[in-house]
Amino acid sequence: MGKSLFVAVVLCLGIFQVSAQENKGGAKLSPKTMMYMQTIKNGGDKNPIQPDYVYKKTANGIYMSALIKVNKDIVSSDLEAIGVHVGTRAGKVWTAIIPIDKIEAFTKIKGIDYIELDEPVCMQLDSARKTTRVDSVQQGINLPHAYTGKNVVVGVIDVGYDYTHPTFWDTSGTHYRIKRIWEEKTVGTPPAGFAYGHEISDTNNIIAQGTDNIYATHGTHVAGIAAGSGYGSNDSANSTSNSVYRGMAFESDIVLVGIMPDSGQWQNTGMSDFIDGMNYIYTYAASVGKPAVINLSWGSPVGPHDGLSLFSEACDALTGPGKIFVCAAGNDGDVHLHLRKAFTPVDSVVSSFVSFVTYLPVKKTWIDIWGDSSKSFCLQVGLMGAGAVADSTGYVCLDNSVHTFKLVGTNHDTCYVAIATSTSEFNHKPRIYLTLYSKVTEGVFLSVKGSDGHADIWNGYVSAGEGYFGDLIKNNISWATPGDTMETTTDMVASESAISAGAYSAKITYKNLIGGTYTFQSYTSLGDLVPFSSRGPTADGRIKPDITAPGLCVVSAVSSFDADFLPSGSSHTDLVSRFQDLNNGNFHYWAQLSGTSMATPCTSGIIALMLQANPNLSPAQIRTILAQTAILDNFTGVPPLQGLNTWGHGKINAYAAVIAAALTSGVGEIPGSTINVQLYPNPNTGRFTLSYTADKSEELTIEVYDITGKKIYGDDWNVNSGKNSKNLDLSKNSTGMYLVSVFSASGQSMIKIAVGE
Repeated sequence: MGKSLFVAVVLCLGIFQVSAQENKGGAKLSPKTMMYMQTIKNGGDKNPIQPDYVYKKTANGIYMSALIKVNKDIVSSDLEAIGVHVGTRAGKVWTAIIPIDKIEAFTKIKGIDYIELDEPVCMQLDSARKTTRVDSVQQGINLPHAYTGKNVVVGVIDVGYDYTHPTFWDTSGTHYRIKRIWEEKTVGTPPAGFAYGHEISDTNNIIAQGTDNIYATHGTHVAGIAAGSGYGSNDSANSTSNSVYRGMAFESDIVLVGIMPDSGQWQNTGMSDFIDGMNYIYTYAASVGKPAVINLSWGSPVGPHDGLSLFSEACDALTGPGKIFVCAAGNDGDVHLHLRKAFTPVDSVVSSFVSFVTYLPVKKTWIDIWGDSSKSFCLQVGLMGAGAVADSTGYVCLDNSVHTFKLVGTNHDTCYVAIATSTSEFNHKPRIYLTLYSKVTEGVFLSVKGSDGHADIWNGYVSAGEGYFGDLIKNNISWATPGDTMETTTDMVASESAISAGAYSAKITYKNLIGGTYTFQSYTSLGDLVPFSSRGPTADGRIKPDITAPGLCVVSAVSSFDADFLPSGSSHTDLVSRFQDLNNGNFHYWAQLSGTSMATPCTSGIIALMLQANPNLSPAQIRTILAQTAILDNFTGVPPLQGLNTWGHGKINAYAAVIAAALTSGVGEIPGSTINVQLYPNPNTGRFTLSYTADKSEELTIEVYDITGKKIYGDDWNVNSGKNSKNLDLSKNSTGMYLVSVFSASGQSMIKIAVGE
């Protein structure tokens, strides 16, 4: 090291040392905390959300979180005076959340020896449980009991199930958890009320059936994330913990609906399949008196995207309290498949070229164009190469007709165009839908013409259950307009009652079964929004998705019937763990996959935990709770009240969401409490008494949470053998619902109170 460089490094270190000492009369600061304070002092106070720190959103604002070490001079009222809330008291080390505009004042408080603002850490489905706080919920940390999805039905509508996979048994491998299956595309005995498909309800018959589709694994992976027990999953080559790749609601009841056949000329599924599947699952759940959450990790490139489609209307009619529907935002956030044009009399035409997905063996796509209610527009499709138009359909206007064209290219081959125009009955919007099949060398362009209103254009194609989404591009033509990545969420996401999930990266590196290490580091950063995660808004301007969850490199069960996910298969590098069933010698596998298909069951499973806390939650209540309790960090920033069309309201927070869900139930003791604590009066004005009869002297901890899951009070209560009472005064807090948690080494109790005036 050169002398000048050495001096520069010493001087730089000196700055940080001085920064630590400049906090006169207050705590010493960790290096990360010093860096934050220096950034703020150097002008960063204009944007206190700085990269590489951890933030929390509550109904009262944005907070930073920290570990602090305290001494005997600490006074709780000093913390409360600036809005600081203390969490865990582990001896002299406490956790705290601090209002983002009070960090400097916090560093001056007497009685704190050291402050360490939280740093983002590397998370490692094992990592998905941690980053979403599901691990704390499953362990019942500071809760009356563990929340595992027990007495909740998790329904999955998908394809590629392995009914024999050990993850669908309980954690001991002795009790089978799949209660019903309905293979919609299998000929057999239909469920009551339907005239197609094959229903199986007997465990032995389900296992004997084996699978719904030998060519797919998607459904197994999705169901494993939402509800898999993890039985058989390994944490090393020679041990089995039965928990490493555990799903979110691992004690829930499982109902599976298969929506595609093994083979045939119609390897697709449609919206009615989804609606029937939803009805089937909700009907079963009602028959056993349990709430249900349904996961659908599928989407469509077509539709109005405004919540007024027939699917949306049916979905909204089926869902309600205790009947929740969750769908994927989509995997097209980095595809310029959408274009919106506002027309005026002097700016009346927009043109763009269609790109076809190269990995589809033929150049096919669909274009769906929707306009404003009571407005009109026209469409022209043309071929252009070498700067000249080779052929064109001419403008086709709204006439409620179908028009077909064969455009001929310079290679004397054909581009087949079919255009259907209509005015929708359910939203009264004009629509032009077209299919393209091109065998020509020229570029295919669209020109849309109108005099007022606007038009939304979407490009996408589906074949055999696979989506192919191409860009709308300029093609180096000056008069062409490229597409954008907005409004790339699927049409189902726009349903009013649907909860939609985008994807962030909770894990970017994995080691596979044969020891190879793979990383997505060049694609995205750990903790960031995954580029493929589709973005809103809906066509009518609502923010979507609602929330984000882990969707990159998520490990879950895969189907042993799908040859691609065997050691000799094309996806063998994705395998990370295996388990051998000693009863029959069969191997079962876990693998990493990515997509909002994975983020969605993370969300569905967490909602199952919320439904365990309160079985009557409505879709609107769940959406509100997820928004109010979301995790914020340097990646999410500070979403506005309505959310962001990338992150929604932030990253899903299972722990706070379950607490908030419990608070929406009736007043009184929350089921599952293991110690008998009495609280009176209830309802109250914020002043109430706790009563506890102890068998011995012990220390209790009292914590009070508001409706957002934020702790507003915490204290220790030393009790003696016999009857004890303690008065609490929370009258300075707002009226509303609160959760009082009392726990000790001998058990826990949670009581919901109603505070009024």
